[in-house]
Amino acid sequence: MTMDMALRGAAAGSSLILAAALAPLALRSTSARFGALFALSAAAYAIGSAQAVITALPGLATVLKVPAMSAGVFFWWFTLSLFCDQNRWHWTRLIPLIVVVSATSLIPLGAPAVILTGSYWGTELINAALMLHVMWIIFNGASDDLVEHRRKFRAVWVGAVAVCITAITVMHTLQILTALPPYVHVAQAAMVMLVSCGVTAYCLAAQGDFFPEDIARPASARAHQEAGVAAADRHLVGALRTAMAEGAFTEAGLTVGGLAGRLGAPEHRLRGVINQQLGYRNFAAFLNEYRVGAAKSALADPAQARRQILQIALDLGYGSIAPFNRAFRAATGLTPTAYRREALESPQGFEGAPAE
Repeated sequence: MTMDMALRGAAAGSSLILAAALAPLALRSTSARFGALFALSAAAYAIGSAQAVITALPGLATVLKVPAMSAGVFFWWFTLSLFCDQNRWHWTRLIPLIVVVSATSLIPLGAPAVILTGSYWGTELINAALMLHVMWIIFNGASDDLVEHRRKFRAVWVGAVAVCITAITVMHTLQILTALPPYVHVAQAAMVMLVSCGVTAYCLAAQGDFFPEDIARPASARAHQEAGVAAADRHLVGALRTAMAEGAFTEAGLTVGGLAGRLGAPEHRLRGVINQQLGYRNFAAFLNEYRVGAAKSALADPAQARRQILQIALDLGYGSIAPFNRAFRAATGLTPTAYRREALESPQGFEGAPAE
């Protein structure tokens, strides 16, 4: 019991340190805001799920139950905001939280056992589904990620948290069926402590990379940053710009590794140049700026008015129309069809609506 509480205390303490460090950043950074929420919920779980607290302080355990059970949702939000740079918040992401909070709130209300069991299983299934999505996010965007600290965090600690939450979900499920021996609770506490301390240490060491301000920098800001390119990187930046001007971005399935091979440069160095010197956080955003720019020119060209939009997308390196439509709308605020119509009706200086 003493070991269990010591481990949980360390986990809660490290999580509260992270939440306190992120609090000043939360007003201007979505990822910091969700990171702080996750850290607080992790601290609530570490303390509220301890057998000693449940036995000696049932009131405190009940109060901490809702934020503790919401940790999976907050971690999902944190992962989306941290890794999906082009992904904007949508109200539908509140649905898992509403379900979890509603189900967890039934516990102290004395609901019938069948309802409590159903709500419990529903909560665990939601957490399992969210962790599967987190794992998909980890692997799906790994090759495009240009932020070095974030790539390492993605590979190690995000996966560790997802595994930890999944393991806890399994343990909670087993508790419904049978009593678990004390050493299982100690092992769970040790796992939570290790993951909490690791995540806190890594996030505190990489605050600038992890928690950028929500306001996206305009192209002029990137141009200003490029003017200050380090002398050692100017040759690579020049070669990169030349390759892009020659249409390298139109290659279907182009990766940062493939582009590095074309330029004869180490992949890690090209990643650093595109991120640190040119200001892009992922390779897809870098390619999309060129591809969307070329698409705007093609769509505004009267000579190409009968050319199919799908063909334009394929010629620019997109594998299908859906990712092209998403990238184009994110950059211009318009669908390609609407942009073409507006551009051909008023070709003088048309730039499109700002993205929402």
